[in-house]
Amino acid sequence: MKQPIIQQIPSNIYFGNIDNPLRGTNLIDPPIIHEDKYNWIRDDSRTEKKVLDFLNDENEYTRYIMEDREQEVENIYTELLSNIKEDYDSYPFPPSFHNWDSDYYYFTRTIKDHNYPLHCRIHMKTQEEEILLDENKEAEGHNTFSLTGFKLNNNQTIMSYGIDLNGSEKYKLKIINIKDKTEIAHNIPELVYCSYFWYDNTIYYSQGNDQNKMYQIWKYNIITQENEKIYEETEELFSVGIGMSNNREISNNPNDDVYLFIHSSSVETTKIYYFTHHDSKNIHLITPPRKDLKYDVEFHENKFLITTNKDDCRNFKVMTCDINNTHEDNWKEFIPYNEDICIEDITPLSNYLIVEYKQDGNNFIQVVPYIKGKYYFNNSYFIDIDDEIKNIGVAKTIYRSDKIIYHHTSLKKPATFYEYNLTTREEKLLRVKEVPNYDESLYQTERIFAESHDGTQVPMSVIYRKDMFKKDGSNPLYLYGYGSYGITIDPNFRSSIMPLLNRGFVYVIGHVRGGAFLGYKWFEAGKMKNKMNTFLDFIACAEHVIKEKYTSKKQITMEGRSAGGLLVGACTVLRPDLFKSVIAGVPFVDVMNTMCDPSIPLTIPEWEQWGNPNQQEFYDYIKQYSPYDNIKHEEYPNVLALGGLNDPRVGYWEPAKFIAKLREHNTNPNSLLLLKTEMEQGHFGQTARYIYLKELAFDYSFVLKTYQSLDVSEDSKDSKDSKDSKDSKDSKDSVCFDDNACK
Repeated sequence: MKQPIIQQIPSNIYFGNIDNPLRGTNLIDPPIIHEDKYNWIRDDSRTEKKVLDFLNDENEYTRYIMEDREQEVENIYTELLSNIKEDYDSYPFPPSFHNWDSDYYYFTRTIKDHNYPLHCRIHMKTQEEEILLDENKEAEGHNTFSLTGFKLNNNQTIMSYGIDLNGSEKYKLKIINIKDKTEIAHNIPELVYCSYFWYDNTIYYSQGNDQNKMYQIWKYNIITQENEKIYEETEELFSVGIGMSNNREISNNPNDDVYLFIHSSSVETTKIYYFTHHDSKNIHLITPPRKDLKYDVEFHENKFLITTNKDDCRNFKVMTCDINNTHEDNWKEFIPYNEDICIEDITPLSNYLIVEYKQDGNNFIQVVPYIKGKYYFNNSYFIDIDDEIKNIGVAKTIYRSDKIIYHHTSLKKPATFYEYNLTTREEKLLRVKEVPNYDESLYQTERIFAESHDGTQVPMSVIYRKDMFKKDGSNPLYLYGYGSYGITIDPNFRSSIMPLLNRGFVYVIGHVRGGAFLGYKWFEAGKMKNKMNTFLDFIACAEHVIKEKYTSKKQITMEGRSAGGLLVGACTVLRPDLFKSVIAGVPFVDVMNTMCDPSIPLTIPEWEQWGNPNQQEFYDYIKQYSPYDNIKHEEYPNVLALGGLNDPRVGYWEPAKFIAKLREHNTNPNSLLLLKTEMEQGHFGQTARYIYLKELAFDYSFVLKTYQSLDVSEDSKDSKDSKDSKDSKDSKDSVCFDDNACK
């Protein structure tokens, strides 16, 4: 089968003033015109026959090129599956509004040969189990299925959840009477991202506009079936959400105040309103917004605790104010600023304050006693773990309790849950995630640093199999990165990488600027006009592992998804000589064209992440790195670009156009440039766990095909040390502690 010929139809793209008020201010005038030969691939309706035929032809070509690896895909799939405990229950917890003495605890159950979990509960006194919802039955007859937002009302008589059947991330909400499993009719519209929660007999939810920007907050009374709009955000850069104070558990004290918070924020500015459930018409603004002031709010004992960057505290400090006097001028120092740590979350309990923070890439938990109206910082202490990587986080707290559940994980340590008594400091091991056929002693982890272009030391987390590692440059290396939105790729246990490690790959996470591995300042150093740092950091990581002989030139595969796809796409065109192969998942590679067009979902709010190329300063800057715009006649590495036709976050046309233009300009006759588009999926690909594993095996087989000499041997096929599972294909940029939770 011959490689498809991709038609070229020149069209003009305008940057600057084209009489569209949504394009912003200070526009380039007259506009700059780019010719785009592949703009025809974009079809917002996803129905144009010519476009669908093109995508199907490319899929068929990719299948043809990869058909010689079908057995290898099966081998890797079997290997991945052999390390999953297929019959598995997540750890049970009481529901959000109840204490540890709740009659029911809830968990999910996965069953062998079933793609989706069951939602269950156990009666803590009788130990009787009840299946509330079988996702597999809901998914019957659907090629695309995503269920999220499984929640309960306060008295645990009603359950609700959202279903998306096309990958658009617009969810139809189902409300079910638990006792007789009958569906309760309601008037709630489709929910973008399924953002909602229960309180009393009320559902509070966020709603998105046509561009999927969250702009409204509503409440719905399940008894009267009335919707009431509480708030609407009219500023284009701002998106909204709603949350509750942590003292939300059901209490017999009628004087307990529970506050709801409306968060309206852009990348640079925060607005927060507060109100009570019984008076949602009377909402109060914490403080007038001003550019560059960011903050978050919690409530504790008649005070608001405010985590903020005020006074140029870019890694955040905590301040406090009286609930009746919340203006910024009245905020008082509470936890002073420490440049070396980044405060990530504070959780007030009735007798303690839990502070989660990051330092030098590690995650810590600090416990501050609260006794008779006073916080005793001098008697505070840290929950510690015997591991050089302190990757610790809170899993569950109850406001009126001295008991918490926390977890720990690292690249070679499966997620481990502990029960911890904050008063006695006694600890009990609850569970270590079971990974069949896994021997931790076979693997070595390291933290190394690369010097970037400006002298900055960029951390990397490394894991490899000790008996297969030779520090002589002979090992292949798999370099993973993200580097945007302040999202941290922590060195969590990733069972899905074991087929690589067991074939001699060194696996490396490059913690580049643009993420928040070293704090919020690390994020700010990799966005807007600092964005080039992200790509140059990643290139420095590649150069360092070559220099230190972890691998050698042209032995590196790099992977990134979404904004991580931008990272690997930019590095592909900036330094194609460094890399052997590239996995670009739903890659944001057409940055200039996407960011100039306010009709594309999420473009306008993103201007404070990337800049607006309709303005000269950002046109000039983004043009330096936008992958699609920097492709030139060059020898490019092997690239597998993955897209989802219904993706609302990164248009399917971005990876398609990227491959089209790479083929046009590539001077390397031996490189594979393949496009694979999921025709019924969205941004996160397959949610069915067995199909997901097949997709992952396919991706790995592409990588191995490009190395050839790393074909699977009988020894490696039968290796007992390979492993797991449903780590999110996007990484979801977070750890997945239970197989069932990885959707």
